[in-house]
Amino acid sequence: MKKLLALALVALFALSVGVWFGTSVSAQDQKVVALDLTPGRVKDLDSEWGQKNLQALKDLLTSAGYQVKELTEITPAALEGVDALVIGKMKDYDSGFSSAEVQAIANWFKEGGKFLWVGADSDYVEPYLNPEDTSFKAGEPNKILEAIGSSLRLEYGSLEDPESNAGAGYRVISYEANTQGWAAQITAGAPKVLFHGPTFVVGCKNGQFVPFSEVDNGETVTWLYRSSPSGTVVSHDGVDPKAHAVGETGQFVEAAAEKIKVGNKYSKVIVTGESLLGDRVIITPEYHGVELQGATFAKNAFAWGLTEESAGPAIPMTYIAIAVVVIVIIVGAALALKKK
Repeated sequence: MKKLLALALVALFALSVGVWFGTSVSAQDQKVVALDLTPGRVKDLDSEWGQKNLQALKDLLTSAGYQVKELTEITPAALEGVDALVIGKMKDYDSGFSSAEVQAIANWFKEGGKFLWVGADSDYVEPYLNPEDTSFKAGEPNKILEAIGSSLRLEYGSLEDPESNAGAGYRVISYEANTQGWAAQITAGAPKVLFHGPTFVVGCKNGQFVPFSEVDNGETVTWLYRSSPSGTVVSHDGVDPKAHAVGETGQFVEAAAEKIKVGNKYSKVIVTGESLLGDRVIITPEYHGVELQGATFAKNAFAWGLTEESAGPAIPMTYIAIAVVVIVIIVGAALALKKK
């Protein structure tokens, strides 16, 4: 029995070393964050302002320890090895996603352990757009959200806040950050974030757009930032909002997060009515005299999104397999000793 005990201890030691080694190697892997910079897609990206914002985002991600990959196309090959993907605000009617691009993103996301940030813009009508229809601004990112199986959607409209802003109702500043549950790790140290001329986040149930409260369960879906109670739904074009009425007031969700089960782990998505890529961006540090913490929010969000979470058994299958091998070794040793 002493020999059996010795064998068991050796096997258990080997198990612990294997577990430690596997964990340490995984933790050292540098995560890859891809930015969708497909030509003609992102609003004002070709301007000096847009390039300055792009560089600020790249610097933020690099300083946080991520590898930045600039995508000029969305294909399965381009997404190979990518851990996180950032979608910015759409430029015009020709900047949308093809069905092949949408499918490539969906297939990538459904590998599990992926993080997607979907940004957007309000239905404000730029001079070069048709004043009757700017629905592509919400419609294109919504295609992706539908394809990945998300219960979040972007509203076809605009959010203004006469109470919490940087000098004008359309320069929305987050009024309230969610500091409860797992949302707290994403909003920590970042109470005020710029959502300039944004749309807002709603839900989708049974194919229908619904108020965010109908999909917010606190477990896999949660709000991150919302407006003051004076938040107001506005429409600038001829397309009506889907889940709310023009003129409706209340606390509307400016940013939300969702964990979507893929096999025995989660892929994650953050949806925001403003974007990380484009003319005005979430990581802006100061705007019209208001100090902001958008960069902190973004760092927190990527840290959360790129931390793998199991959606299956509490013990990873790899560890279970190792444990089975250990048991087989012990039983085999016991039988051998018994025969002797």
